[in-house]
Amino acid sequence: MIGRRIRPVVALALGAALVPPAHAVGEATRAVVKALEAKDCVAAVRELNSALATSAPEAFLLGGSMFEQGLCLKPNLERASRLYMRAADTGATSARSRLAALYAAPAAGPDKGAAVWWGLQAGLPLPSACVVPPDRRGDAEGFAKILGAWPVAQLDACVHVTGVLATLDAEYELKPESETGDGIAVDFQPATGKLDLSFAQLNQEGKDSRARYSSAMGSTQRSYARDPSPDQMQAMQAEAAKREFAEQIEGQVRDALVRFPRPAGVDPAWRIRVRVESGRAR
Repeated sequence: MIGRRIRPVVALALGAALVPPAHAVGEATRAVVKALEAKDCVAAVRELNSALATSAPEAFLLGGSMFEQGLCLKPNLERASRLYMRAADTGATSARSRLAALYAAPAAGPDKGAAVWWGLQAGLPLPSACVVPPDRRGDAEGFAKILGAWPVAQLDACVHVTGVLATLDAEYELKPESETGDGIAVDFQPATGKLDLSFAQLNQEGKDSRARYSSAMGSTQRSYARDPSPDQMQAMQAEAAKREFAEQIEGQVRDALVRFPRPAGVDPAWRIRVRVESGRAR
């Protein structure tokens, strides 16, 4: 299972030269999205073929997603993988994460070796137990041998975490945790599936504090004066936007936890802290 598909996947990726995308973001797929929204699959497929002919990275990403999800197309994980790899070749930022998530999913086998390899290529903040040294990632045989020596529980846990983080990274830019940074701070504990989010807010004294958003709470805790000042009103509006953003992130992670069932034996010491400031540019 580990080495069955990772060798050709790694070989193809290692031989790919990354080049900057040459097309305006969103232009190539606008008609495809419009057809999908109208639930016109005939038009969606026709427009997708036209978009793919432009070799635009967003066309490869959307085409891969349509094949992966069976959206107006018969599900085909092999074709989805090929399109995601073409997107990676053109420099699409989320393509590697999409490949990691695809190979980590039960529907794909999963292909555990390919999932971890692509997760590392995507730079996911994986636990140290899931990291293979960079100088050992260029040899497909050696990489598969390293993973084959891991205990089964460790490998399964790494694939699970890879799938969850890859799903989040495919949609949002993950950055190292920073207490002073803006955006949403994400604290994920894989062993329990616990997820906590927090973000900066303005309290009634006009000083920065942290608003906690937790899946267990379902709301943020905040305090403002009864008659807020214009600055506080602006801060409240910004907080509301961040709260909505946090809800989107939480929903993404919760969906991922369903897609990638948590195996037994996940190390309770694993804790992943990142910061999310914005969605991925296409």
